[in-house]
Parts: sequence; structure tokens; C-alpha cells
Amino acid sequence: MTVSSAANAVLAKARAMYGKRLTAQNYTDLLACRTVNEAAAYLKAHTAYADAFEGVTMGSVRRRQIEILLREHLLNNFASLCRYEKSIGDGFYKYFVTLSDVDMLLHSVRYLNSRHPENNLAKVPDFFMRHSELNAAALETATNADLLLAAVEGSPYKAVLAPFVSAGRPDYFGMELALNKYLRSQAEALIKKNCSGKARKELDAMYAFDTDAENIVSLYRLKRLTNMPQSVLLTMLLPGGTLGEKELTGFMKAPNAEEALKTLKGTAYAAFAERGDLSVEQVSAKLRYDRAKSLVRFSTYPSVVMMSYVALAENEAENLTHIIEGIRYNIPPEEISRLLLGVGD
Repeated sequence: MTVSSAANAVLAKARAMYGKRLTAQNYTDLLACRTVNEAAAYLKAHTAYADAFEGVTMGSVRRRQIEILLREHLLNNFASLCRYEKSIGDGFYKYFVTLSDVDMLLHSVRYLNSRHPENNLAKVPDFFMRHSELNAAALETATNADLLLAAVEGSPYKAVLAPFVSAGRPDYFGMELALNKYLRSQAEALIKKNCSGKARKELDAMYAFDTDAENIVSLYRLKRLTNMPQSVLLTMLLPGGTLGEKELTGFMKAPNAEEALKTLKGTAYAAFAERGDLSVEQVSAKLRYDRAKSLVRFSTYPSVVMMSYVALAENEAENLTHIIEGIRYNIPPEEISRLLLGVGD
């Protein structure tokens, strides 16, 4: 297969997967489900998530199990795309390997933090495991911070996580931030090494936009909950955004979180200042969703379309998580629907 035909295959496959997204009717039907098992049965019978429930005994499936199955479905889709992308030679599939690694590590960190009796990692596709530097079996049996570090011995993640373990006690927030920073740095390095021209410009813009949106949300939360000095707040930022020192300083020096959002008026992120009844998290998700939706439809670059598809697929998984948890805790459908993004697009 030539490079151009392989690129076209990646574009076609990503867009075909996007075409299998849930419809407005699917969402309506899911919101009408009365139990978690009813929702799982619907997903198996009427949507592209049928394969996620293959071999699963319906009728006794639990909320947490469904969330793991949906995550496995997502990872399998990503791996399927990566097999195509690897044939182009761009090397961007390595980003998805790192994404899978960070996903496993963040799950393990959250498990240690929650003290849940079971560390149920999603089953990682063989493609990712062949290229990963992690030992999933060791991670799954890591019941404390020292064992977590032992599980990543020999991988680059040891240096990422080790500074956040002191006397066997983990700094969970520090670990999560460090892993996300590592993922960003790897993405930027791959873009710089393997992409050029308009493809690089689109990827750089996408990553910078996502970084800015995440940083705004993080700073807003921190300003609401703490009185950290600017020097400390700066260490909490993900690298690679476009917000300059002037904008960030104005945001951080604002007297409170709401006033901080007002400093974004006149920027590409004015929607945060004009959010109305939406939470800052919802504004961030919507801005990123709208950009990804446009790029997955109109970009001609495989890596850009892959990244956009990932953002949209993860949004759909987030929607399903809201629905499953809403049903589990008897939240009215109209309240659940307010948390959903991209329904019917």
C-alpha cells in the first residue's frame, strides 16, 4: 500500500468510526432506560457498542463493569486506527501508545487514592501492549505507591512518578499533573518530528487550544478553592498553550474565580466569560468538541483526523458514563441530559 493510499485509508476509517456515533434517538432511548442492565442491553442490541458486551452475561452487569467495557471498546477503536496509521510511517501511533500507558497509570493512581478493593484495569489491546513499556499485570497488583513505582521500573514513567512519593505516601494530584504533562510533551515531540506544513499547523493549533482550555479550568478551580500565589499556580499549568504571560497574569491576579473568567473577554476563550448557566468544565468541553467535530469532517491530514476522532469518541464515552451513573443513582432524565454534549450532531 502506498503512503497516499494508506493515508486515505486512515481518513476513511476514522470517519467511518465517527459515522457510527450514537444518534439523537439512541440518546433518547438510553435516557428512558430504568436500570443499568436495561441500558447495557440497549447498547448491545442497537448501537456500535455491541462488541463491547460480547460474551458478557446480561442481566447482572454492574455500573463499574459497564464503564470498563466501554473504555475497552474505545481503546480497541484507537488501536484499530493505529494499525493503519503505522503503515503510513508518520509515527504518530506512538502518541496513542503513550495515551494508553497514561490511561493505565492514572487508573492505578485513582485506585490507590480510592482504596477500592479491586483494581479493575480495562483490558489493553494487544497493539498497545506490544509497543508499551508498562507491565499491566504488575500495575494491576500494585496496592500501594511503592509497588506502583516498582511496576514502572525501567520505564520513563519511573522518573515522572517518583518525585511524588515520599515515605511511601503518594501525592496523587502531583502524579496526575505530571503524567498529563508527560503526555503533552510526548505529543509535541512527535508533532515536531513527524509533521510539517499545514498538518503540523493544524495539530499545533488543536493541542494549544486544548491545553489553554484545560489550564483555564484548572486555574479557575484553584482560585475557587485556594489562595495559592501566582508562582505556585504557574507550576500547575500544562505546557504548550497560547495564552501569554499578560493573559495568565491578569487571570491569576483577579480577586476571585468569577472575575478571573471576565479577563478572557476579547480572547478566543470569551465563551468562559459568557458561560451563563454552564459550568467552566462544560464550556471547555464544548469548545474542544466543536473544534474536533469540524476537523474530523474537513481536515485532509490523517493525524489531525485521528486526534479529532479521539476527542469526539472520548466525549461520547463521557456522555454514556453520565447516563449510566444517572440511571444508577435515579437522577431524572432531564437532569442527565443537561450534562450531555453533542447529542444529535
